[in-house]
Amino acid sequence: MVILVTGAGGSAAGGVVDGLVEARQQVRVLLRRDTGRSWPSGVQVVFGDLRDPVAVRSALDGVERVFLLIAEDGGAGFAEAARGLPLERVVLLSSKAVEEFGGLDNPLYRKHLLGEQVVGALGVSWTFLRPGGLASNALRWSGSIRAEGVVRALFPQLAAPLLDPADLAEVAVRALLDPGHEGRTYTLTGPEIITVREQVEVLREETGQEIRFEEIAEEQAPAVLGPSLPPGFIEVYVPVQKQYLKTTPAVLPTYSEITGKTGRTFREWARRHVDAFR
Repeated sequence: MVILVTGAGGSAAGGVVDGLVEARQQVRVLLRRDTGRSWPSGVQVVFGDLRDPVAVRSALDGVERVFLLIAEDGGAGFAEAARGLPLERVVLLSSKAVEEFGGLDNPLYRKHLLGEQVVGALGVSWTFLRPGGLASNALRWSGSIRAEGVVRALFPQLAAPLLDPADLAEVAVRALLDPGHEGRTYTLTGPEIITVREQVEVLREETGQEIRFEEIAEEQAPAVLGPSLPPGFIEVYVPVQKQYLKTTPAVLPTYSEITGKTGRTFREWARRHVDAFR
């Protein structure tokens, strides 16, 4: 069985590759460009854009199952390429936010909602993974921590049960390989609630560095945060963050129910990634 993993340059999809290799599966990765990563022996690397049906069709040749990240076209290119092929299963990386901000007028989450609609209409067995906030989002602070020893962010009290991408990858591997996940939508969170300020404190303790926190005003967000966000997202980013201030997302047991294990904490994630902040 050949499994295609898209977006494998990211931490979650990269973890999916590692998990599938450990399970002795044949893995092909589709990348838009060379990331410089060294891949495990036996992993086939092909290049192409998910928005290009010709490139995707070529990447899908001989593939039976797919771990799919949605491109900016909402999955239209993938759907055009995959239609009529004998695929067995697609595991789609969506977003928990489609449950709360899933309207098509929200560019932050439009592609995920469209992706679910597109994959659901393919006539192929599917599983949707809807992670909440990821622990790896803290990497957006790595540059300012290394250069200045500072984290600049909105709303230090903003709290969420951050999910370790390694846990997300583990669930994806189970969904790709094990029976019983067909037609299921899994909303995933980490095992504990942690605020932005508490994340910074954890990074300070784990790196052994002095890291100060600077709260920015809403009007500063485009200049300070805009460069780290995809084009056009800053306009809705602040309203979404303010919406999350009104209610703290719940810790969900999904990861434990699927794997039988306790999810990794933000501190565990930070401990494995201290070099990114030094």
